[in-house]
Amino acid sequence: MNRRTNIINNIILLAATLAGILAVTLVGNDAYGGDIWSYILYCLIGAVVWALVNTLVHEWGHIRAGKKNKFRFISMRVAFLLFRKEKGKIRLDFTGFSDELGSTEMVPENTENLGERFVKMTRGGLIGNIVLLIVSLVPLFLTSFLPFWLYAIWAIMLPVSVYFVLGNGLPMSSDGIKNDAAVALGVKRGDDSEKVMLSLLCVHALLTEGKRPRDIEERYYIDVPQLPEDDLNYLLLLDARYVYYLDKEDYEKAKDVSARLECMLNNMPKSYRPYVRANLLYNACTFAFDEAEADNLVEDNERYLNNVNDVTVLRIKSSYVLYVLKDYAQARKFLTHAEEKLDTVPVEGLRIFEESLIKRMLADLPAEEEKDGEEETVGLKATNDAEKNE
Repeated sequence: MNRRTNIINNIILLAATLAGILAVTLVGNDAYGGDIWSYILYCLIGAVVWALVNTLVHEWGHIRAGKKNKFRFISMRVAFLLFRKEKGKIRLDFTGFSDELGSTEMVPENTENLGERFVKMTRGGLIGNIVLLIVSLVPLFLTSFLPFWLYAIWAIMLPVSVYFVLGNGLPMSSDGIKNDAAVALGVKRGDDSEKVMLSLLCVHALLTEGKRPRDIEERYYIDVPQLPEDDLNYLLLLDARYVYYLDKEDYEKAKDVSARLECMLNNMPKSYRPYVRANLLYNACTFAFDEAEADNLVEDNERYLNNVNDVTVLRIKSSYVLYVLKDYAQARKFLTHAEEKLDTVPVEGLRIFEESLIKRMLADLPAEEEKDGEEETVGLKATNDAEKNE
């Protein structure tokens, strides 16, 4: 998708959304007249509500289409709510706002016809938005029956739904992130970015089947097209390579990949930066042997390290406490908690990978621990507040 197409489709999106706002305003003014400020207030309330509803319906459409096409549900985020599957149950967490209002994470269960299945899953989110768009036309024909406030709240659903339908149905990108239509089009055309994406999906499928990263053929990580740095799939490819080399204990190549990611920090989406910094911290604590850098990374990334308490972050915090602070009692506490959470890792191959790194650190613990571990160390927590309240 070229820059010109992106600009044209964005103009169409903006024009159609404004046309929708104008249409519901003219119909409402003709039928009700009324106070303009009350109308604006009701419309603002309705816009927020329908934006959330459209987001929820869109992501649910991805999930339904994904399950039909043999993708496994991992998580769904809507605004600051994160729904994730853990031990066969759906868990709700509160998170900060990200770069997008909503997102869904699913992994393929096998590699058969993966491109076709992925396109079907991608298009599944649009169906619900189209249904909501049709429903949004109803109040325009019921002005004789609806009170003013209900019309305003309901009718503003029209431009909001238009925005979601065209925003996901016309190929567009923003800050290197493609929308659903652009991704589906790229798969159909065989674009380089989507070739890399499909290769990474194959990696995820093999991880889901139980293969460790190091046991997956290297061609999936290496024999792929070269992408520009502002392409999100390039960032994801580098992360997959990092995990692959880390699992192979090829630390020189792991450091090279991490160095490339570190150079990209200022230009990558903000939501990815804390995760990349966390991996840099693990490197500094284990095979890069840079205690001063480790201290700086903990200080700069403390909020992320304490708010995210998945197995990966616990493993990274454990490496700092064990190898840099040498607080062995605290390290055992962190590592024990990480072991207890291994069954929450949704992808079997990644669970095995994390388990191997945790066991390696447990083996490095001395027989007699030097500190009693009664106090939390340098602001890092073994559990976050949400877990303590469960």
